Amino acid sequence: MAEAMIEFQSVTKQYQSGQPAVDALTMSIDKGAITVFVGPSGCGKTTSLRMINRMVEPTSGTITVDSQDVTAVPAAKLRRSMGYVMQSSGLMPHRSVLDNIATVPRLNGVGKAEARKRAQELLDVVGLASALGKRYPSQLSGGQQQRVGVARELAADPPVLLMDEP
Repeated sequence: MAEAMIEFQSVTKQYQSGQPAVDALTMSIDKGAITVFVGPSGCGKTTSLRMINRMVEPTSGTITVDSQDVTAVPAAKLRRSMGYVMQSSGLMPHRSVLDNIATVPRLNGVGKAEARKRAQELLDVVGLASALGKRYPSQLSGGQQQRVGVARELAADPPVLLMDEP
């Protein structure tokens, strides 16, 4: 039996409107598993993802990542420990593609040269030409921007990668 990486235990998120966005979600996601949340717009898919990295706090219940309650970890530290690819790429428009990809390793204390070297390697991993590293997000197609967003989150080699409509 595989070990759980992410667990939701009776997790509910209720906004002030009164209708729960997520209601008593209980599930376990095994290490190494690819799990997809499928459902209509407004059913709580994004809210559930955002509760894993504490961009949204649950109203009740417990979420654990690698057996640790996410509320026991400072939110910024938790977020830096996992990748999160947003619905829109979330790239910084004033930074080059390479510098966008190197962002999380730099925040985690990796030197600039090493972070940029890893960023260059990841361009190939996500199927982007090396020359695109010098460009800015506005100079890329939407699909290319999304790939840069994926590369940015892979750069720190996270144990968890959350992807919202990749």
